[in-house]
Amino acid sequence: MRAARAHVAGMSAFEKNSDEPPRVFVLEDDPGLRAVLVDLLADEGLDVSTCDSVASLREAVKACPKSIVLADFWGTSHLELSTTERSEIMDLGSQAPTILLSGRVWAESATPDEIEVVSILRKPATLEDVVAQVRRCLAIAAGN
Repeated sequence: MRAARAHVAGMSAFEKNSDEPPRVFVLEDDPGLRAVLVDLLADEGLDVSTCDSVASLREAVKACPKSIVLADFWGTSHLELSTTERSEIMDLGSQAPTILLSGRVWAESATPDEIEVVSILRKPATLEDVVAQVRRCLAIAAGN
C-alpha cells in the first residue's frame, strides 16, 4: 500500500468539516492512471492510499472505518460480472462508499443500485467526474 498526502496552504472543501480528512483507497491496475488519481485526490487535500488487490483493499477498509473506495474492478469477463464478482463488489460497498471505475462492457449496462455502489465511472472518465463522485462519496460517508 502506498500513501500520499498533499501539503497545501489552504484547506480544501474536503477538510473543512473534519479534524482528519477521510482516507481514500484506490485500486487501479494501470500505474500511470493510479499515479494521476493519487495526485489528483491528494491535491484535493485527501489522504490517499493505494491497494494492490481486492483482498488488500478489503483489509484496508476494515482497518480504516473512515474511508471511501475508488476501484478499477476489472473482473474476469469484459461482458458481464460473475455472481462471485457481484458479491465481492456488494460486500465492499457495504463497508465503505464505493466508486467503480471500469472500461469493461459490463460497466455500460450495470447500475450502481444493483451492485450497491455509489457510482460507476466508465473509462475514460474525466478528472472532474472523478472528483465529483469522490465528493458524493464523502457526503454519504458524513451522513449528508
